[in-house]
Amino acid sequence: MKKGIRIAQIIMLAGLCLFLFISNKATAEKKEDGILDGVVRELSWFSDMPLWYPEEWSEDTGSGTGKITDRTGVKIDYMIPEDNGDSRLSLMMINGKLPDIISVSDENMIRHLIKSDEVWKIEELMRTYLPASHLLTDYPEDVKEKLIQRDGDWYGLSSDLHSPYNQMKYKEITSFYRELQQQGSRLGIIWNKALLKRLGLPSNGPRTEEEVLAAFAMVLEKEVTVNTKPVIPLLADGRNYQETTLPVLCDFFGAGWTDGEGKYQERILSDGSRHALSFLNQALREGYVEPEQFIMKPYNIQRTLNSGQVLCFIGDVSRSGIDPLEWVSSGVILSADGNKPILEMALSPDCGEMTTFISKSCEYPEAAALWLDYMTSPEGMADYLTSCPSVWWPLIDEDWYCSSQGKPEARDMAWKQILCAFARRPEVTVYDSSELFFPIEGEDYRELETAVEGCVKAHLNSIIMAETEEEFKTIYDSFEEELYKAGIEELEQRNARIYRNRIK
Repeated sequence: MKKGIRIAQIIMLAGLCLFLFISNKATAEKKEDGILDGVVRELSWFSDMPLWYPEEWSEDTGSGTGKITDRTGVKIDYMIPEDNGDSRLSLMMINGKLPDIISVSDENMIRHLIKSDEVWKIEELMRTYLPASHLLTDYPEDVKEKLIQRDGDWYGLSSDLHSPYNQMKYKEITSFYRELQQQGSRLGIIWNKALLKRLGLPSNGPRTEEEVLAAFAMVLEKEVTVNTKPVIPLLADGRNYQETTLPVLCDFFGAGWTDGEGKYQERILSDGSRHALSFLNQALREGYVEPEQFIMKPYNIQRTLNSGQVLCFIGDVSRSGIDPLEWVSSGVILSADGNKPILEMALSPDCGEMTTFISKSCEYPEAAALWLDYMTSPEGMADYLTSCPSVWWPLIDEDWYCSSQGKPEARDMAWKQILCAFARRPEVTVYDSSELFFPIEGEDYRELETAVEGCVKAHLNSIIMAETEEEFKTIYDSFEEELYKAGIEELEQRNARIYRNRIK
């Protein structure tokens, strides 16, 4: 239940400026040579990120995507399932119909693609079809090293590109964006400003666990409404809660990757994780959260947040679709048992949230290579943003984006308050995500990790839906037993060995 933190994932700024770049003449000539036949080829682009909502690809030469098509001879057919993206991709593999471009976040799926020999090695693809590609000369070595360490070779391109090597390609970013890079967290807690004022609560929101629960209770006791509809005390992050709401609650309640003696632990077994599950269970039992929330789609979460009826939201704030001027973050919920909050942050280069691959079944690999080369250039990224101005996409270069920004406005300032509030709390302990990177050694460990993850996903719903405290304890104890049967102790011992060696 770990989440990398990247600024490109978290800034949802409205009204982006159009970026103007002058293409290098040699690069332009190279790209024109690649489309001499004048034929436009359609490539499918799959992503397992349901919260990515790109505009339909336009071939109009006045649009950004139209300029990309003009440069590369490629147009894109997006394939972004609302749910079960990895299962759908697995089915495509079985049927021998993989998409041309594949952007995925699930590490098990990444391993499966590579082990099945379904995707190109980037260097092989480019040396074969586009030997003059900038990717062969300026892709950041520190990020490439992480990708090779994880995958065994350089098979894909990282999202949210950010590293010391990468930063050298661009101008120095302003202090505003540097702080946002260093402190921004896409997962967090936010409060509706208007409802805080109406209820007489602190303007920055309650902070302690007791104060938070009391605020939720007040909403029900006073039967607060907005436009005749009852106010929702707490909104969880819908069907994605296991990847968003629950992990950040674990962070709040101190579910770290080391115990009190500094020894590595699988944090799902920690007291903080149990506390997070208990908090959600109590919220359900008390009526602060409705069970239906846990099956809501991202679109419905965004609509509900923008209805004015939600007091508090815990989850993926960066992709919540809110107006940041109407919300504020209290940063954390301080645990009633005194455990200090923790936060995992990328203090050194990592593999990003997603990795983008080119399928070996792609009918037009030369066109795919040319498109990938241009889409990762400053010109191509600027073109894409003019047509799909949602800031984040699977090939975003965070350092380029931040170096391109001008003076921040009020909305930018509001986003910064919300996204940096967690890291700025003095009680927070920060974990470097690079120390929590565990490459899988052999098929046995891959199967072990998959079994443990499957056990976690299979039991969480029943735990948080328990109708009494006694039932919660019974189900949780059974869950722990199943984790040990799945092999979590063996996995913990293996990861502890790697962790000890890394921090020596």
